[in-house]
Amino acid sequence: MSQNVDNNENLIHNQLNIGENQAPIYLTKQTRFAKRFEKLNMEVASDERYEGVMESLKYYLTRLDGIDATTKLEDGGFKEAEVIEAIKKKEKFAKRLELNKFYESAQWIDSQLFAKIKMNFETYVLPLIYDNSSKHEIMREVVSKVVEPVLDLINLEGENDEVLNYNADDIFGMIYYLTGQCHLNWKNYDSV
Repeated sequence: MSQNVDNNENLIHNQLNIGENQAPIYLTKQTRFAKRFEKLNMEVASDERYEGVMESLKYYLTRLDGIDATTKLEDGGFKEAEVIEAIKKKEKFAKRLELNKFYESAQWIDSQLFAKIKMNFETYVLPLIYDNSSKHEIMREVVSKVVEPVLDLINLEGENDEVLNYNADDIFGMIYYLTGQCHLNWKNYDSV
């Protein structure tokens, strides 16, 4: 039995051209996100423009019926200065979204990030909103369950990203953008 294992290891080492004093090279499969970040770098470098808008992104760009972001944030307990800062982040992100819309991979990445933000917000933050938790508790959950996981994903998968380079402010901008498009609420309007 051990001779078969030794023979299999030797066969693998020979196929990978691994010498006696070298560590084996492990072939890792690249994730969809990592592939898209890599492709985005190439699209920008070659100025490969994309004329349409991906269906997966159109959903998040579409404004649903509802009230404006300012009112939603005020209803969620944001003070005037916090609302102003949130709207600035939303507008800053909207400009970045507009700049990157010509790259198919940027659209794909943004649509996936929007989906993750919306899912995490609805899973972890909405229950706190429905339970009338304090804004402090809600924002702590937004940071730990929405912003940080998205940043972790970007930092891991977009390790070589040279185009988007999203940071925490950008992720908050995405959250407030989704709020303005009526995809996220900061108050339980069904109980009003």
